[in-house]
Amino acid sequence: MKFDVFDLYKNLTNQSIIFCFCGSASQLVTEGIGETLLQRMELEGTDTSIVGRVFQIFVEQMQNIVNYSAEKIPLAATDGEELRVGILVVGKENGRFTVHCGNYIENEEVSFLTNTLRNIQTMDKEQLKALYKERRRSSEGGPRGAGLGFIDMARKASKPLEFSITPVDEHRSFFSLTTVI
Repeated sequence: MKFDVFDLYKNLTNQSIIFCFCGSASQLVTEGIGETLLQRMELEGTDTSIVGRVFQIFVEQMQNIVNYSAEKIPLAATDGEELRVGILVVGKENGRFTVHCGNYIENEEVSFLTNTLRNIQTMDKEQLKALYKERRRSSEGGPRGAGLGFIDMARKASKPLEFSITPVDEHRSFFSLTTVI
């Protein structure tokens, strides 16, 4: 099978994708991509407050990949360090940005993520603000912490967070998250 890069380019362009990353993520990769994304939005004349919200959501979603992806690549010359793998896509259509991310998760995390995100989806901005303050003060949380990143993304979004979890096998599922700004 021949891979057609031009076909991929046309598909991404037709879907109003302005940035797409798939692969090994790290803090250094996040910083480089983030700088490029900031420059692109500023060159297009995007409102400063929107640029800030998109950038913060981008960073949070990349951090989720870097910290929680179940797909790991060990680094050869290190003591247990590894890269995590995922996908992040930024699109712009009808004046709104969307930030999508996805990565494998362990199946034991499915229930916690589903419950956390469904609860966040039901909240308005004031409820999200109160929950954010409460969680910052408490040390509670599930296996992934207090969910502060999800709460913060929901506060910055113009619509409720959208997510899906697709079972892959008996050990893993694929987690996808979409934030509209």
